[in-house]
Amino acid sequence: MTTSGSTNWVLNRNEIISSALRKLRIINASGTAAGSDITTGAEALNALIKSWQVKPAGGVTLWFDSEVCLFLTKDAQSYTLGPTGGHCCLLSDAVATTLTATAAISATALTVVSNAGIAASDYLGVELDNGTLYWSTQSGAPGGSTGLTLASGVTSAASSGNYVFSYTTKITRPIEILEARTRDTSDSDMPLTIHEGRREFMAITDKTSSGLATDLYLSPTITNSTLYAWPVADDVQQRIVMTVRRVVEDFDSSTDNFDGPPEALRALIWNLAVELAPEYNKEVPQAVAAIAADTYNDLFNFYRKREPVYFSPRK
Repeated sequence: MTTSGSTNWVLNRNEIISSALRKLRIINASGTAAGSDITTGAEALNALIKSWQVKPAGGVTLWFDSEVCLFLTKDAQSYTLGPTGGHCCLLSDAVATTLTATAAISATALTVVSNAGIAASDYLGVELDNGTLYWSTQSGAPGGSTGLTLASGVTSAASSGNYVFSYTTKITRPIEILEARTRDTSDSDMPLTIHEGRREFMAITDKTSSGLATDLYLSPTITNSTLYAWPVADDVQQRIVMTVRRVVEDFDSSTDNFDGPPEALRALIWNLAVELAPEYNKEVPQAVAAIAADTYNDLFNFYRKREPVYFSPRK
């Protein structure tokens, strides 16, 4: 007996909408959704998946939790996090190496311990001797195993041994920080305090104190969220590593796949059918409502956070 050997089955936007419409008997099993139905369905689908993100933490949105790395800016009180924001990437995307030769002011050619994991057009951050990070991009493919080429030259000298950081893609907008810690060059971590309220964080009096960050506050503004850190950074070799809940990607085109695990698709389809019923002046069939609730609850229970279990001696 043979098997497929694949586990990557997924549905795209129009397939999800068509499946939901079949559940409501808007189209038959062999029918094709009209353009107006796809437009209506896409609006409801995007609204539905966005609304799932405000459900209790640890439920169906647990798959949107990501480990990210924020590269620090000397003396910065805040950072923008998102697709057009500051230098923050998935932790798996972050690369760190060091210079093996001094780069003079305006230099574009760098020699590092290793350029493994760095590709053309990647962001490059060079630790300058003045204590700041200078950001540019990799021009063309890296040379050999140790060569890098900045698209624009450094604005100050960078000595041998200084750090060079790199990554490919900025993160999507985070809407919540679940936990955070500072990470040093030895990959040792120190937990940070995350403030849930702006007033609580803003009560810290001296916003210009510098040192190792201890407190964070996230304001999930549109496009890019804003992260406030205290004290302000005085060492750009330190990084802030966070577990964040990122915003779900939109269904923009007909071929956009679901930005989540395939085991969530059944719940998404049946709950979309419930969302769409009023658009067609239909009562939600009892069977549809029941399956929508059951599949959502199954998904929530599967992805819920497991609370720690504590054991203590019997008295």
